[in-house]
Amino acid sequence: MTLTPTILFRNQKNNSFETHDGFYPEVNQLRSEFDERFGNPYQATSNRFCWDYWSIPDQYRLLRTPAEDLFSKTSFAPFLNHLLSWGRRNLGCQMISHPWLSAYTDGCYQNLHSDVPHGPFSFVYSLTRWKKRSFRGGETLVTQPRLLRYFSEITHEASHEEKDLLTRIPPEFNRLIVFDPRYPHGVKTVQGVDSILDSRLVIHGWFTEPRPMLEGTLSFRQILKPMDAYASSIIQALSTLPYFGLLSLRLEINSRGEVGKIEVLSAHLLDEMGATLSKAKLKPAVMHPPLFPKSSGKTWLTLPIDIRKT
Repeated sequence: MTLTPTILFRNQKNNSFETHDGFYPEVNQLRSEFDERFGNPYQATSNRFCWDYWSIPDQYRLLRTPAEDLFSKTSFAPFLNHLLSWGRRNLGCQMISHPWLSAYTDGCYQNLHSDVPHGPFSFVYSLTRWKKRSFRGGETLVTQPRLLRYFSEITHEASHEEKDLLTRIPPEFNRLIVFDPRYPHGVKTVQGVDSILDSRLVIHGWFTEPRPMLEGTLSFRQILKPMDAYASSIIQALSTLPYFGLLSLRLEINSRGEVGKIEVLSAHLLDEMGATLSKAKLKPAVMHPPLFPKSSGKTWLTLPIDIRKT
């Protein structure tokens, strides 16, 4: 008798972005280190002279610096490890790009753009004291999927404003924002703050290098053939549909080699109009995993699959 796996979909409410509040337990250590470095404007020490004023007319204006250069290793390395572990477990991405620390004071912004070559997921982690802010703006902007298929959905009865076409995501303190960088995105212009201590302050970059990861009793040598066969079957099943992007799965394999649970970690599969592949169409493609070798206990396989245009 073949075991029928349970299919779970994680956080599929909005395919263009997700937020995770209270992301890092030691956030106050990072923020305190920043405040200590820049707290006294009369103290002209060399470690204050680190900012690149990045300004491209009508596109970008902000202060930025490599985050690893600003924070001490003792405070930043644990955060980086936490972020890496989260990306591996939840997205199937092995690495992240070297993250930036950016500060937005009065007049800083990012106009809409996309970051397709950098990685399958962008992240923004906020050190902004959002609830105590004195400025306006500063929200992360992500286009709503409906904007990419605007003319197929427009009706004569309705008009649309920015709030109907772009989602504003507040960078609340200790919030991680993760989004599909194929969607045009940006930062609402910050107005009303001069001090860098009171600015919109974020660590940002991209999750990169999606590839399989394994935990438990089986080895990669043991699972390689059935894993490759399963990935190929999914690609073949989806090849007749006009969707492309990254599909990340997590398989729970029992000691008999049977897959008891398949968790869809992310399914960023879009067509050329920005429409998302539905759960109903995705489920048949993933629900028939192979039998893996027997072992002494459970194994968990995180399997990212890049579905490309044909």
